[in-house]
Amino acid sequence: MKSIAVEKLTDKYPDASVHVEFVTDEVPRRADVFVEFDQPQFPSGKGIAVEVQYQNEQKDLTETTASYLSGDISVIWLFEENYVGTRPEYDDVKLPDPIPVWPYSISHGEASSPDSSAGDYLGITEADLIATLPNHVDDQVSLAEFPGASDTDEESEDLPEWTREKELHFNLSIESPGVREVYKSWLDGKIQSKGSEHQDEIEERRAIVKLEDRLTYFAERFSKGPGETFEFSIGVRHSSSGQFTARKFVDGVERELMFPIGDDEVDSFTEFVLELCYTLECTRASTSKEQAVNQPAESNLSTLSYAISHTGTETVTVELSSTTETMTLKFCPQQIQPLVDLCAKVRLWYDYLRL
Repeated sequence: MKSIAVEKLTDKYPDASVHVEFVTDEVPRRADVFVEFDQPQFPSGKGIAVEVQYQNEQKDLTETTASYLSGDISVIWLFEENYVGTRPEYDDVKLPDPIPVWPYSISHGEASSPDSSAGDYLGITEADLIATLPNHVDDQVSLAEFPGASDTDEESEDLPEWTREKELHFNLSIESPGVREVYKSWLDGKIQSKGSEHQDEIEERRAIVKLEDRLTYFAERFSKGPGETFEFSIGVRHSSSGQFTARKFVDGVERELMFPIGDDEVDSFTEFVLELCYTLECTRASTSKEQAVNQPAESNLSTLSYAISHTGTETVTVELSSTTETMTLKFCPQQIQPLVDLCAKVRLWYDYLRL
């Protein structure tokens, strides 16, 4: 692969020097192939570092790229997909364009920060580099880009969790078949495991509620924009009956929608949270075209009906409707975690009641 790259790069840059296994003065990394210019060029800078990515050799794409860019050196990543061609000359093989020094090397961080990585300093993420990879499809990265399996027989307990987090982050797309249910199943597992963090709190509350025969409340307050705040409050007893309240505060005015909650409604509330979180996650990756074709998710929460819609950049609108009025709430992806926490507490409470 390197020899083919050297030949192609020599033809493309006849006035430059092409080296193999080369370390520059500016960046303490050994490039698989390096194109050295006599004088800096726009937009490629002082040269082009070529990194060859084999299946058994996983490199940190973001930090490697950022370190070269910070030294005014452009980068080309080569994968096996780049070498699908006709032997022996590979005349039909075309190398990708470099990730150029301009505009990627413009810094977004503090150079003096001792804890700042090159990626943080330049403000570069893997998402910024996806389109430069030969195996991306519809803004997605194939599994070949993720770290490979360990060479040892021992399995790390953290690996499955990390893999699911990483894969969902890069492959999530509204148009991808089956992603919705995969994400919701994964998040449902997260909610269940999150409940263990609140176990002591729930047991203490259960003892108090049973002794005093009163309601206890689980609530989360959300804010979206100046002057607009809303909250979900769920009051529960030691029996299965409880009450769900959605409150909205705008310019000092409070509105409420309420409905009774029990075992069945907890399942409906969980489904509501899963659907809302999925739609919020999609806002991070969706294009304006996807927003236009996105259809609202509609269902019921006890006596209320709801519609969940992706309505803007990182904005999801929820319409809760009773027989007499409708309440509109706007969520952003940063509110996924509070929703998960609230759902975990309510689920755990009713799990105890089912014992």
